[in-house]
Amino acid sequence: MTLRQSHFVPPVSYLLAEDLGFLRGSDVVLTRTTSSAEQLRALLAGEQDMVVTAIDNLFEWTLAGADLRLVAQMEATTPLGIHARSGLETIADLAGCRFAVDAPNNGFALIAKRLLGDAGVEVDYVVVGGVRERLEALLDGEVDVTLLGAPFDKLAEKAGFARIVDINTWLPELPGQGLVVRADVVGSVELERYLRALVRGVEAGVPMSDAQGIELLQRCGFHAGAPRAWDSRARTLTVDQRGLELLTGIRQSLGMLPPGIGLEELYNGEPLLRASRSAPICN
Repeated sequence: MTLRQSHFVPPVSYLLAEDLGFLRGSDVVLTRTTSSAEQLRALLAGEQDMVVTAIDNLFEWTLAGADLRLVAQMEATTPLGIHARSGLETIADLAGCRFAVDAPNNGFALIAKRLLGDAGVEVDYVVVGGVRERLEALLDGEVDVTLLGAPFDKLAEKAGFARIVDINTWLPELPGQGLVVRADVVGSVELERYLRALVRGVEAGVPMSDAQGIELLQRCGFHAGAPRAWDSRARTLTVDQRGLELLTGIRQSLGMLPPGIGLEELYNGEPLLRASRSAPICN
């Protein structure tokens, strides 16, 4: 069976596994998505088997009727910053601005809502799509401010859109994106084989020098964003429970926690456990 995966940016764990040859024997087709809404549509239509996405998306996607499971955490954290046009230098300056988001009620948009809400700042949220689409909207002047991650944050800075907030400094326990799969794929041999390759890639990357890792990511198109992406890479694919608690707490504080839906219940660590047991130890 071919596994079909969509992502916004190729995960470092995947790039390591691919570069080191660990994906031989795994049949995985990658697609770059333009938005989390497109990821959900493709999952519901059976066009994708798994997606790399913000873990918080599971709340709204489950409400929409998707039967999904979180099986791995693909990044230690997602490096995120709020980038704004010239003249906007503080959170207070953002009042009334056009703030580009992927989706209004899930994902990283809730982080912005929490931060701005705590500061008493109201903005006009504009649904644009994924990180590449948000950067393009910022560069084209369609919006004033947005959240960006590597490598697009560095492209924004180069174009004069300064980072006014480092989200990871504010939320150091923010979990990175997760690997979310359709429930009917959870027990498959193909998923276990794929996770085994990712585990080997992650383990091989732990002792790798920063220079080696950054060079790999630069070859893969990360350019100036390579150092930050390398630093935030996963050292383990095990989902951090503290991150799940943080995301749940953010929703609770915003009054947006759906009743009867918990990330702990949607997390299934068995496929990764099986893959880890069968993965050779990298020296």
